[in-house]
Amino acid sequence: METYLYKAKDVLNNKVVKGEVETESEELVKRFLADKYLYPIFIRKKTALNSDLGDISFFQKPIKMMDITFFCKQFAAMIQAGISIGRSLEICAEQTTHKAFKKHIVNLHDEVNRGKTLSEAAEDEKIFPELLVSMIECGEASGNLDVVLNQVVDHFDVQLGTTRKLKKALAYPALVLVVVAIVVFVMMVKVIPNFVAMFQDADIELPLPTRMVMAISSFFASNWLGIVIFTGLLIVLGLNIKKIPGGRKAVDRLSLKLPLFGPLTKKALSALFAKTLSMLVASGIPMLQAMEIIKKVLNHAIAEEELEKAIESLKHGNTLHEALKGSQIYPPIMYSMISVGEETGALDDMLVKIGNYFNEEVQTTIDSLMVMIEPILTIFIAFIVGGIMLAVILPTFTAAAAMM
Repeated sequence: METYLYKAKDVLNNKVVKGEVETESEELVKRFLADKYLYPIFIRKKTALNSDLGDISFFQKPIKMMDITFFCKQFAAMIQAGISIGRSLEICAEQTTHKAFKKHIVNLHDEVNRGKTLSEAAEDEKIFPELLVSMIECGEASGNLDVVLNQVVDHFDVQLGTTRKLKKALAYPALVLVVVAIVVFVMMVKVIPNFVAMFQDADIELPLPTRMVMAISSFFASNWLGIVIFTGLLIVLGLNIKKIPGGRKAVDRLSLKLPLFGPLTKKALSALFAKTLSMLVASGIPMLQAMEIIKKVLNHAIAEEELEKAIESLKHGNTLHEALKGSQIYPPIMYSMISVGEETGALDDMLVKIGNYFNEEVQTTIDSLMVMIEPILTIFIAFIVGGIMLAVILPTFTAAAAMM
């Protein structure tokens, strides 16, 4: 199969259109255009030289959760308005400006028109979360696809809102730390060596802090290129550490033990677990299948291990609260509330309450972090920069005392 680019005259609408089609020969492209009442102006094979840069994977924008959520909102609104699935997908594809995502929506449309269900077509595209695929399948079975999609959209909106808030909380300290690191590096390489020469000429005994700063400065000045390369490698390693065998598990375990951020991670995982499970249980998905889906939704190695154990426990006839007991992530209050939900037969409602409770806890914790980070950051900067300046100033007092 080859991909052909074409430019053609739309006879019915009296306009020129461009596009591409995947087929076996140029002759088949002409037939394809003729069926659509398009008169070909040119047809040529697609190559790297005549492709749009946006079609090359390296230059494509990544498909984000925000794009998928917006698509679900549009699609649900059209289904709710009584528009067919095929036509809704066609409209969504026309309105999407994200080129890579547009291709996936077009593929969905084509597969649905060929007779596949929407959930089967979405699963084949490999870009949609398993939670969304499973919920679409439930919606198709129950005939409430629009209701199910709106539930998923609300769920994704909460997650995106929390993620945005956390990123906003961390953006300022991250930027400040980067600027401070650059300033300290420049001081060590360019500024401190000038003071070192001056102190050496003065022939005075230097205080310990000054000698330490001078030693660090000498090391930085002699090895600045190696330090820059090493820092770059550390950044690359940090961004890709989860791809290294064992790296993901180590990072996720650390995320549960970090001061300030450990409790936040646990609360966020608890909220996501409860909200997702409530939605799946309410949609009629069996508990074991729901737990398998949640295992992938949480995207946390330690949580996945615990859920594996919980699934095995459920298979042996234990209740959900019994299966989750002893977790290092989920707090005892969760087991108690789940137990009450199981006893009263209102597990899905209880899970919604648990999810809302922990989601409020997450928001409160993030607000507290935003309040705490600024003074901690100020103290840290004062300690680093103030320590360097003090080490530079101390010899001046020593020299003054010697002259007296």
